Amino acid sequence: MENILLFIRFEWREVIIPKSYKLKVILGGAENSGKTSFINGDNLNDSPIGVSFKTVECYANVSDNYKFIVWDLKDRERFRFLFHYFTRGACAALICFDLTDRNSFLELDGWISLFRENAGNIPIILIGTKYDLGKFEINNEEIHEYILEKNLLNVFFTSVYDDNNNKLEIFKSIVEAIDPNYPLNNFSLYTHRDFDSEEFKEFIQYFPVCPICKKENHHESLKSIYISNDPELIKLKEQIYNVIEASQSFNGYKRKKLKIGIPCCSCYKTLFKND
Repeated sequence: MENILLFIRFEWREVIIPKSYKLKVILGGAENSGKTSFINGDNLNDSPIGVSFKTVECYANVSDNYKFIVWDLKDRERFRFLFHYFTRGACAALICFDLTDRNSFLELDGWISLFRENAGNIPIILIGTKYDLGKFEINNEEIHEYILEKNLLNVFFTSVYDDNNNKLEIFKSIVEAIDPNYPLNNFSLYTHRDFDSEEFKEFIQYFPVCPICKKENHHESLKSIYISNDPELIKLKEQIYNVIEASQSFNGYKRKKLKIGIPCCSCYKTLFKND
């Protein structure tokens, strides 16, 4: 069967090399402080080794990628001797405390000391959990005085009913702290659940390889197109979906099949070298 190839060409007004970082963030807090629910959206992700891992991906400026690997430290006595190993190499830290439990607030000193002794003077953000319950044992004035005293970056308040907007602001503040001179536009946040969706899998399955040389396309570039908030890329994605839909109902000549694809960088240059 002959194949009719339909190439999707991306035109950029200027060439910008996207930034891509893989960063470690440590997450601490007293047992039952709500930290695992904050990072996972549930409380079922326990670990037999004293730490579990969560990936959070952030995109900015069309295709700049910040991939955070969050190390969720389990506050169990038998694991604490490992904490100084787990904290090394982190770029930032999050510490949760339960707004309805004063004891979890009193434990913050220990977490801050642990992180600063082993990870250096990294940005530290407090996260007050269970904000929806309302019966607080720590007031705002006390929290903000504590932030000033300990030279912490900020505090955010969360509940189990939060959407990703609050989490987005938390990770955006981390990026701004570690890269303060770089502008962040169209900042967005995605977790593994977003990239496990059927819609994303359907999008990716059309473009896994270059249709000419059969080399694998860059997965990260395809992801940046899929999730971007940039108006031009949103329009481009809509056009891609239109092409996909048209290809599914293509009634060509006998023994001919329509295929759509995105050429790799090398093939793209060869195809459009005179343009």
